[in-house]
Amino acid sequence: MSTRKHILFYTGAQSRTGGTERACADTANMLAASGDYQVEVVSEHGPADSPYPLHEDIVHESLYPKRQHLGALRGVLLFLRLFWMVLRKRPDVVIVVESIGFLPFLLPSYLLRRTRYLCWEHFNATSDLGVPRRNAARRLAARRADRIVVLSHEDREYWEQLLPQSTERLSVVPNLNPLEHEILQRQARLQDAAAAPPAVAPSETVAPKVAVAVGRLTHQKGFDLLLEAWAAIPAESRDGWVLRIVGEGDAREALEAQAERLGITRQIQMPGQCSDIRREYAAADLFVLSSRFEGFGLVLVEALSCGVPCISFACPAGPREILKHGINGYLVEQGNVAAFSQQLGAVLGDDEVLARLRANVDYGLERFSRRTVEASWQAVLEGLEAPALLRVI
Repeated sequence: MSTRKHILFYTGAQSRTGGTERACADTANMLAASGDYQVEVVSEHGPADSPYPLHEDIVHESLYPKRQHLGALRGVLLFLRLFWMVLRKRPDVVIVVESIGFLPFLLPSYLLRRTRYLCWEHFNATSDLGVPRRNAARRLAARRADRIVVLSHEDREYWEQLLPQSTERLSVVPNLNPLEHEILQRQARLQDAAAAPPAVAPSETVAPKVAVAVGRLTHQKGFDLLLEAWAAIPAESRDGWVLRIVGEGDAREALEAQAERLGITRQIQMPGQCSDIRREYAAADLFVLSSRFEGFGLVLVEALSCGVPCISFACPAGPREILKHGINGYLVEQGNVAAFSQQLGAVLGDDEVLARLRANVDYGLERFSRRTVEASWQAVLEGLEAPALLRVI
């Protein structure tokens, strides 16, 4: 008889393409591959598909596969359906992906105590993303979750300030670096290049350098602030550079109109979504993050892993724990467009500064490695063990 713990990830819709879904897939795969856990993923709605491949041993099902959103009646019935799901499957641990998903676990968290309930927060606690019930779910998790996992120490502080009753339940586990393999490959290429004879510079015109930004074209990502900052850089500093904003979203037309109004259209590229983001990082000389807020800022880890130094607003929450100011990038006061423009211009106009930052991109990346993150998750899951479990049902 298997002694593996049964871990059930409950998420909104694993079929979506987003950072939360990617983190869910990466973490579920990591636990499944360890051999210590029986892993299952249950989506609330949408097809039982994942754009991020799941381990062959992971079972993925959807409660409402033909619906993208639930109406009021189905929302009420979801409470009962999840109660029945936990009763029937008897998982050792339910990991609720995103705090907002903890609300319908009100009944199971009180009555089905053989199972442990973990709330995995993916947005910092200062933002509800315009959904008030997210804060209600956080209040419930602060009282009923056996553990709350946040992505940064900064966000842990927000939880402690806003929901002090959660203090003893909080753990910090950063997101797993999905491009960790790029670090070793890049280092091997650098060693090969150092051993090879000097290359003869081509005579043709040099291609422009690329500053890249990645994310959904939404207000949260602050690309409007980035365009303002770019336009304010002296022309001689940004000469020979292009700003490439990779992603898609509702703000595209507004951003295109803003670039035209600022007179920088010729230096701005907006290619849409990219199926292999590594290609964008590989072609970039600098990464910029202009978000108003983040859950973690995994794109910074990805860029650094691919050898690209970063400039970022010190937004809540995450960038301050990824970047070391002046070492592998620069942090700028949140929302200070003038300071962001000045810092960006200083890097664009100085190849020596850019080279120094690039030489230090590996600083601190071990914190997001599989070895470190897996050990942290295992410690959290083992910590859910109790000498005696209350067995109401």
